[in-house]
Order: sequence, then C-alpha cells, then structure tokens
Amino acid sequence: MVDSLTLQPVALVNGTVNLPGSKSVSNRALLLAALAEGTTTLTNLLDSDDVRHMLNALQALGVSYQLSDDRTTCKVDGVGGPLVASKPLELFLGNAGTAMRPLAAALCLGSNDVVLTGEPRMKERPIGHLVDALRQGGAQIDYLEQTDYPPLRLRGGFRGGDVTVDGSVSSQFLTALLMDGPFGRTGHPYPYQGRTGFQAVH
Repeated sequence: MVDSLTLQPVALVNGTVNLPGSKSVSNRALLLAALAEGTTTLTNLLDSDDVRHMLNALQALGVSYQLSDDRTTCKVDGVGGPLVASKPLELFLGNAGTAMRPLAAALCLGSNDVVLTGEPRMKERPIGHLVDALRQGGAQIDYLEQTDYPPLRLRGGFRGGDVTVDGSVSSQFLTALLMDGPFGRTGHPYPYQGRTGFQAVH
C-alpha cells in the first residue's frame, strides 16, 4: 500500500462546468411562476424528489407546465393569482420541506380545502412557527395529527396584515410569507417583524 501520493500542480485548467440547480431555489421559482401572470421559462432546475413533488402538486392544483426531457427546463403557465383547488385535495409531498412550507402558505390565499401530508419523516419536521404566522393573517389551518407538525388541513382565509414570524428554525418560513404578502386582501404587503436565521450562501 502506498503511504503517500504526491500530485503535481496543473498549469492550466480550461472548460465549462454546469452546476446542478438548488432544490430550494427550484421550488421557490416554480411556485412563483405558478402565481405569476403569463408563461415563465425556468432553466437549470434540479431534477430531484423535492422538485418532482412540487411539480405534481402544481399539476393537481390545475397549473399547466411543459418539462424538458432532461427535466431541467420548465415552462410554467401562471394563473395570475392565488392557487385555487377545484375540489378538496390531499397532496402527498414525500419528505420535501421545500414544497411543504411554501405550499402551506400559498394555499392559504384561496378558498381551498387541501390536506398537505408526506412521509413519516415529514411528520417529524416542525412547521408550527409558520402556521402561527399564517394564522395571524387570518389563515384557517388545522393539525391533523400532532400539534406543530404536518399533516395540515388548509382552508384559505389569509388576508395579510402585520405578521410576526420566528424564522430561526428555517428561512423557508420567511420566504413562504414573503411570497404570500402581495396577494393579501389587505391591499398591501404586510410588514415583516421578527427573528430569522438566514442560511449562508455557498
């Protein structure tokens, strides 16, 4: 067995590297595209379970999209407002926190009756701070099993206003509320007050 290995420095490296997308950014972008007016083209999406669960949920909610064969480019036909389910739905989101948290907020905007659930591990991931903040804005949310954890039943009602959120558990709580704010029925985005722990940019 070799005790050591010496690597000689390379004088020049030249090429193109295509880094995979982020699941958090991919799912936030998909949801924003669904809420927006017109068609949005998203490139360099991450092909992952989280993104697949988000796409399946958007499709169940009536959002049309065209996904490339390699699943990295998606054209989303936005609905131009809140996502409204045409009938009571149960959306299974696996262990995709990047889908559970923003969808929990977005589905409080319309007159919905939607259950968000997932794998057993998802039911151990706290969501209470986000639910508390959404309830401050008028959202009707019920815990179906354990308090502060999914699964959740969402029945709309979010109107905006002054909302305080503790984002120290996850920055996804804050971004979920920021995406809701412009659609609040108060007619203006609500001010954010509270604590948050932002993730470092890699």
